[in-house]
Amino acid sequence: MQLLRQFGLNASQYVNGLRIDVACRLLRDSAVKVTDVIYTSGYNTKSNSNREFLRVTGKMPTAWRQNSQ
Repeated sequence: MQLLRQFGLNASQYVNGLRIDVACRLLRDSAVKVTDVIYTSGYNTKSNSNREFLRVTGKMPTAWRQNSQ
């Protein structure tokens, strides 16, 4: 926990960052459907994942995938 505090993150922010990292790798390196990427990366709802993905990356998952190719 000390390391998280050092970077100004709470546990939820840290976990969401890991989930977004997984989603980005899947979007960039596979042809898995965006909806399946959402669930594979640990989100239970599309709206939560889209909101967090947009907050972290500045883009929606589909747009991020198009720009990463």
